[in-house]
Amino acid sequence: MGRYVQELLRQSATDSALHWRLYSDDPAKPLHVPPGFRGEVDVFSFRGDRFQLWEQLGLPLRVRRKPVDLLHCTEGTLPRWQPVPTVVTLHDTLAWQEHDGSAQALRYWDSWQPAALRRCAHIITISESSRRDILARWPELGSKVTVIPHGIADEYLQTSADAPQSVVQQSLGESPYLVYLGGPLARKRFDWAVRVLSSLNMPDLRLVACGFSADARHTAGQGLPVDVREKVHFAPFLADAELRALYQGAAAVLYPTEYEGFGFPAIEAQAAGAPVVFSPVSSLQELVGPLSLTAPLNDLHAWGLAVQQALSLGNSRPQLSAEARQWAQRFSWKRSLEAHLRVYDSVKPGSAAGC
Repeated sequence: MGRYVQELLRQSATDSALHWRLYSDDPAKPLHVPPGFRGEVDVFSFRGDRFQLWEQLGLPLRVRRKPVDLLHCTEGTLPRWQPVPTVVTLHDTLAWQEHDGSAQALRYWDSWQPAALRRCAHIITISESSRRDILARWPELGSKVTVIPHGIADEYLQTSADAPQSVVQQSLGESPYLVYLGGPLARKRFDWAVRVLSSLNMPDLRLVACGFSADARHTAGQGLPVDVREKVHFAPFLADAELRALYQGAAAVLYPTEYEGFGFPAIEAQAAGAPVVFSPVSSLQELVGPLSLTAPLNDLHAWGLAVQQALSLGNSRPQLSAEARQWAQRFSWKRSLEAHLRVYDSVKPGSAAGC
């Protein structure tokens, strides 16, 4: 979510007609903006935040007192009271599937939010898969849902020298390695990535696992099967350049997730020149590119064959990498911003937007 907002701000820095006002709810935490940001930051507290009152009452009051031309709620929820035309980015419908069923959750997710969605000026979502999920739940919203895919960092789309190796790569030496992304979330299926590694008869092959906090690394490490415990390496937090280097050096990237509204790793890995293995489920059906290898969700044999195919690319990998980088150009943040601006213009032409 943070990257999404930061990229919209960064890409629009040269647009003198667009002025942002950024709203945030915690004065104790600074709100960072990219260089060249055009606008202002409004961080304020409001009592009753645990009951969503900052969003449902505090934010509309703030907007009414110092109006903007439109309000863009970027994190998938929005106030029911909308003093100005309001756009929401609804990334997926997981919250409606996964909330705890309490009276408060039912009121918020099954009453307030659907009413707010019906009232808003427009809905942006990030994949055709997410659009289908939204319309399956609320078919009456079809006329005001636009799909705008996210982008990936510009560095992935440029022909450049290899990024410097990360610390975790240096620790692997010459050993070939797979990369898993997704951390400990159950639907990301770290356990499946470990099973794939275990099924391959390749003593030198390693697995680098990304997205785990220090506590999660300890817990996941304790749960590893004995036969692969020395072959799994947990990466610390990686800066963008380090992650790109990790992709570039990988034999393959494993992305065994069961569901994604938008799958950044599937695009980033290919743009960086790495084969990526995933199942064509949810939005990942839309991310099959030159360096993707697909396998059924629960077919371990097929996943093993896909990894072996990735390892056997040999001299064809540089050409596929160039094709993949070209394919990934469709997922630029610049194109994403341009599509957002078209939505803004269709809702309320003007010079200011609240986010």
